[in-house]
Amino acid sequence: MATDTSTVVAAPVRDRVDVLVARWRAANEAIDVETKSLAIRLKRASQHLGRAFREDLAGLEMETWEAEVLLAVRQYGGLGVSAGRLMRDAQVTSGAITNRIARLERRGWARRDVDPVDRRQVIVSLTDEGVRAADRVIASKTEAEARLFAGLDSATRARMAADLRTLLLTLEGPARGEEDLA
Repeated sequence: MATDTSTVVAAPVRDRVDVLVARWRAANEAIDVETKSLAIRLKRASQHLGRAFREDLAGLEMETWEAEVLLAVRQYGGLGVSAGRLMRDAQVTSGAITNRIARLERRGWARRDVDPVDRRQVIVSLTDEGVRAADRVIASKTEAEARLFAGLDSATRARMAADLRTLLLTLEGPARGEEDLA
């Protein structure tokens, strides 16, 4: 008598989203389970990243918006970027970016100067202390991300990054150049 030596494939481990989507499906059979699962997982992953970032910033005695503006200026070398560019990068109003820059100035992290080429423009740059604060944020954020993704091997991280690039290209289209990085 022959015995079956085929391997049994175990069902994947269910996560909280599987349970939630199963409830949705029970309430509404027409629900697109695949799309709903993807949307909820993306949102939950984003919430985990945001929470880790906020916790690390609390240790630096910094608000999220402060870190975001510091990093936005720092990515331009910290040497100067227009307030208008920061406004577009942060996707906030001109009043909001003006307020944020003023608060960074009060902390001694930023400086505003009139653009010598176009006196209608304000150029925002980081002070030496602002550069150090931005670099602390970068280090802290990188450590938090490494902790969150530590359970994933390199191939999984690369595959997920590639898949998310595909999603963002679908949602936003390709970057046109340096001016379109936000």
